[in-house]
Amino acid sequence: TGGTKTVYSWDTDKGGMSQKTETVKSHSGVLKNPLINLNEEIQRLEELLKSTSEKQSKHSDLLSRTLYAFRAFHEVREYELGFYHSDLKAFKLNFDEHLRTNPNSEIIGELNRINVVLQDFITDIEAQDLRRTEQSVQQSVLLVREKYEATKVLEVGDKVKKLGRTHKWLLSLASRSSEMHEQLKHDISAIEHEIRVAKESQAKLEKWNVSNISDISQGDITDPFVGYKRQIIITIENNPALIRDELRLAGKYPDNTTIVHMDENGNYKVVYGLKLDRIPKGDIKIVINAHGDSEGIISRSIEEIAEHISIIDRATGEGSVVRKVSLIACNLGGGYVERFLPELRKKGVSNTKVSVRLADVRVGADGRKIMLDSEGVSRKYRSNALKKTYAFNEKGEIIPVDSYTDEHYDVSLSIDKDGSPKIERIYGNQRLSELQGALKVFVKAESFSETEEMLHQFKDILPSGASIAHLSIKTPKDNDWFAQGNVLQQMQNLDNFGGRLNASVVVYSDSEDAQVSLAARNRDSGVRIVKGDTRFIKDPLMSKNVMAILELGRLESNQQHLMFQGDDFDADISVRILHEGEDHPTTRETLENLGLISQVTQQSIADIDIIVSTTENPGHYLELVKALSDKYKVTITVRKEIASGALAEWLSKTPQDSDVIVRTPPHLAETQPHNDKKLQDWDTPNQEQI
Repeated sequence: TGGTKTVYSWDTDKGGMSQKTETVKSHSGVLKNPLINLNEEIQRLEELLKSTSEKQSKHSDLLSRTLYAFRAFHEVREYELGFYHSDLKAFKLNFDEHLRTNPNSEIIGELNRINVVLQDFITDIEAQDLRRTEQSVQQSVLLVREKYEATKVLEVGDKVKKLGRTHKWLLSLASRSSEMHEQLKHDISAIEHEIRVAKESQAKLEKWNVSNISDISQGDITDPFVGYKRQIIITIENNPALIRDELRLAGKYPDNTTIVHMDENGNYKVVYGLKLDRIPKGDIKIVINAHGDSEGIISRSIEEIAEHISIIDRATGEGSVVRKVSLIACNLGGGYVERFLPELRKKGVSNTKVSVRLADVRVGADGRKIMLDSEGVSRKYRSNALKKTYAFNEKGEIIPVDSYTDEHYDVSLSIDKDGSPKIERIYGNQRLSELQGALKVFVKAESFSETEEMLHQFKDILPSGASIAHLSIKTPKDNDWFAQGNVLQQMQNLDNFGGRLNASVVVYSDSEDAQVSLAARNRDSGVRIVKGDTRFIKDPLMSKNVMAILELGRLESNQQHLMFQGDDFDADISVRILHEGEDHPTTRETLENLGLISQVTQQSIADIDIIVSTTENPGHYLELVKALSDKYKVTITVRKEIASGALAEWLSKTPQDSDVIVRTPPHLAETQPHNDKKLQDWDTPNQEQI
C-alpha cells in the first residue's frame, strides 16, 4: 500500500507496449479511490441538477439518487464498502436500463461517463473484498453488530429496512467460511427474529387510529412552551380514550410536541411532529399516555415502560436529555415510582424527575389534566395531594420534590408590600431587560384587583420586545377569586381581566377544597370554569340564546359540560343536549342537569333538542321526552346522528301532542348535514350541531 505502480498497456497506434506510473491507493479510514474522485463527481452532479432545462427533467430523479449515493459513499469507511456491493450493483442495473430507454438524450455523454464511474466503483469494491484480511473481516463483524444495535431504536418502518440490510451483510460475512458461519449463526437467528417482530409491529401500528391527527392545529396562538425543547407523548394502546387524550395534550403545545405510538415490543411510529432524530438538542419531557390503576400501568410492566423511555432517549441522540417523565395513568402511587426510578437508571436515564397521579385523571379539551378526588366527585387541578413527583438526590436516594415548581415559566412574580411587582425568578437567570417575545408568567396572587394592578405595572416595565402571553395564577387559600358571585359574572370578570392584559389566563386555588378547581380564559375570549362536576364553557362562536349540555354516561354520569355564547341572553333559550354512544345518564340526572341553566341565566327554555349517536335504547328516550315535555311544556325533539354526520329526526313531542311521535330516520339525502365531528369532541359544538 502507498507508493507507486507501473501500468502497462498495448498502444494500437504504435504497435507496441506503453507504460505509465500511478500512485497506489493508501488504505485509510475514509475511502480514497484512485479510479474516482468523489468530490469532483459530487460537484459535477450538483451542477448538472441545477439546470432546469427540459432535456434534463426526465433524468433528474436518477441523477438525484446518484448524487445521494455518492455523498453517502464519500463518508463510508473503506472496510464498510463491501456491505453496499449488492445495493450498488442493483443501482447500476437501473442506471443501465435508463440508458437503454434514453439512447438519444442530449446529455447522453454525461450519463455514459457516470455509468463508467459506477462500474469502476463496483470493480474496486470487488478487488478490495479479495484483499480482505482476517483482521478486517473481524472488524466488519464488529461494525455489523454495532449497526444492529443502532437499528433497535429506529422508527419501525426504518427499522425493518435497516434490519434487512444488516441481515444481508451478516449472510455475506457468514458465507466466507464455515468458521465465520458458526461465529455468526446466533446473530443471524436473532436478527431474523427481530425482523419478524418488527414487521408484525409495523402492520399492527399501521392500524392504530390516526384519523384525527390533522385536527391538531400548528401555528395557533397557544401557551408558550418554556423549559424543554420538546415534549414527546408515548401512547401505548390503540384505545379511543388514549387517542383522544394524545390529541388534546398535543393541542396545548402543537408546535413543540411529537406523538409516538409504541407497542409492547418497543417498536414505534411517529404520527405527529418532528422525527426523534430531528428534535433540537436539549431537555426533553416524556409523557406516558396510558391507563393505570393501583397495580401499575395496564398492559405494561415497569421494566417495559423504562425500556420505552430508554428507546426514546437513545433515538433522540447525544445532546438530548430526558429531564421529566410524566406518568398520567390513573391511580399510580409513590410506591410505583420507587420501583420505576431504579429501573430507569439501569436503562441509562438517571437525571430525571418522575411524576405520578394518585387519583383518576381526565384530560380536558384544552390539554390540561384534571384529577378526581377519592370519591370521584370533586375535580382538582394542580393538586399537591393528588400528584406526586420524585427524583434521585445527590446520595442516590429517591426523594419527593415539588410537583409544581416555577422553573418552567419565563418569569415568576408575587406582589410586594407596596403592591408593586416582585420578581421572584427569571428563566435562565436573565435580567429583566433581556426578556424577549411572548412570555409565560407565573403569579402568586392576592386579591383580584391587587393582582391585576400589579400585572399592569409589570407590563409597563417590560422591554419593548417582550409581552405577557400567558398567565398561570395561583390564588391563596384565604382569597378565593370565585367564592362569590354567579358563574356568568365570574366568567365575564375573568374574560375582562385577560382581555385588558391581552393574555390567556389560568387561575387555580392553593386550597384543596376551593369551589372552582380551574378557571381558564383563552385569547379568543373563550372561558372555561370547572366547578365541582360541571364545566361551564363560554364560547364566542356559539349562537346567541343557545345553551348546549354535553352529558356523559356510566361512571361519568355525574359530569357534564354546559356551553353558551356569553352573558347577553335576551330571549328564551334553545337547549341542546348531547349524548354519545350507548352511554347516557338517567332521566332523573338529565332533569337535574337542566337545573344548572339557572346558574347562568334566568331566561325560560323555548325548546329542547337531544342529539344522539344511536337508537339502541328507545325506551329510555321515550321516557325522557315525556318527562321533559311534562316539566317544561315545550317542543322536545330527539335527533339521530347518521352517515357523514348528518342529523335525522327520530322522536318528537309538542305541547299539543298527546304522545311521542316516532319516526324512522330518513335517508341522508333528506337531512341537513353538519360538520362530521364526534360527540366526545363536542366541548364546543359548531353552529350546525347546536
